[in-house]
Amino acid sequence: MKIALISCSKTKKSYPCVAAEMYSPSQLFSLSYEYAKRVADKVFILSSKYGLLEETDPIKPYDLTLKDLPYNRRLDWANYVLGKLKTKCDIAKDEFIILTGKDYYENLLPSLIQTSLPLEHQNLNHRIATLQKWLQKGESIQTQQIESYENIITDKCGELHRIFNSAKRYSPHEIDQVPFENGIYIVFEKGECYSDFDRIVRVGTHRSPGRLKIRLQDHFLNEDKDNSIFRKNIGKALLNRDKSPYLSIWFLDTREEKNKIYINDKVQRDTEKKVSAYLRENMSYVVFPVNNNNQRLRLEEAIISTLNHGTGFSPSKQWLGNYSPEAEIKNSGMWLKQGLDANPLTQDELNYIKAHCPSEESMKIETPPSASFSTPKASLSAPPKSSVSSKVRQYIQMKLEQARSGGASSCVFVSGEIHRALNFKNRMPIVCSVMYQLKKPGDEVLHTTPSGYSSTIKINYHLEEPVI
Repeated sequence: MKIALISCSKTKKSYPCVAAEMYSPSQLFSLSYEYAKRVADKVFILSSKYGLLEETDPIKPYDLTLKDLPYNRRLDWANYVLGKLKTKCDIAKDEFIILTGKDYYENLLPSLIQTSLPLEHQNLNHRIATLQKWLQKGESIQTQQIESYENIITDKCGELHRIFNSAKRYSPHEIDQVPFENGIYIVFEKGECYSDFDRIVRVGTHRSPGRLKIRLQDHFLNEDKDNSIFRKNIGKALLNRDKSPYLSIWFLDTREEKNKIYINDKVQRDTEKKVSAYLRENMSYVVFPVNNNNQRLRLEEAIISTLNHGTGFSPSKQWLGNYSPEAEIKNSGMWLKQGLDANPLTQDELNYIKAHCPSEESMKIETPPSASFSTPKASLSAPPKSSVSSKVRQYIQMKLEQARSGGASSCVFVSGEIHRALNFKNRMPIVCSVMYQLKKPGDEVLHTTPSGYSSTIKINYHLEEPVI
């Protein structure tokens, strides 16, 4: 049996009525309900107040959303809904078509065996437009279209990680080395991975002109959490992890006179120092220039949304953010709450980022040793330092020649094996790029990924002709 789950809405009727009527003023609910009736055998409504509702259940108006509830209450809500579902259907065998937002389904999915999320990764406007299109055409779930949308988002998420992992990386103490005053910063955290890349854990910018370095100083150097939401969020997680009663005070803006009476100066200073130590020991970042203020703000939210909706973009079990009292941080895997459901990057915006955030290797210009008679003999005999890409190319060519000499007709390379053989660290995108560059007509890509850059890229090179 096919079961459709749709969510309640903020917009409601002002009087007691059955559930299907209560939420009907909402365009998204009405479209979801109409679509659910077409494609499912049974429709249930997920209500933040009532849990699981049937269409004809009588209810009263209320003002509550799941976002209003702390994470533990949301878990309780999900367990209650699952308990009611078990009495009304077979959650192990029935197919669930989920037309809700992430807040409503995230804690249900682990217990539901057969699910589809046709509106996943789409913001409010996209969901409305998609439902209108399906209803107009009289179509059921557009599996191919959905998979295509997911792949686009996932590809861009992987591409962002490839771009930023290849860029020049700065430590918290190297702010003065940033070569421009306006731009966007991308933060990585030790121990966090996305595929074979360091995982992005924060994206940020600045509103006023010329303040990029000042914002970085506010985060990494200046010990004042009221000037840095990044610091404030790190502190919340540390205090919550340690079950500190000071957590509620840390939430306050201590710049306001009315809040100063609650401050314990010693605990405040000690917490600031712990935040600084954590940031400086675990964080690094890359930057790229964007001079226009509106463009900076747009790219910031677009990058955040693209990451948040990327398949497989999730924190490790050890991530400090898992202790955050902020549900958005725990659920997104990033130290931020804004921009998570903005419109994702367009291809033009991604191209802009590629053009303005070149890889560190591409910025290095290799020059041969001088042939001047004044050059010391030792310098003439010393080979120039090879770039990462040159080392990869030389390694592959050497192995191909060895295979050819041994009578082989082809040779298979796996990106992760090359990466390990050359003792590289965080150079997987370059390894993969060189592998693709050396591929000739007739050579076969035996395995790839949506991003095209991972430790599992496998290419079979044929040896009839020498590799150029």
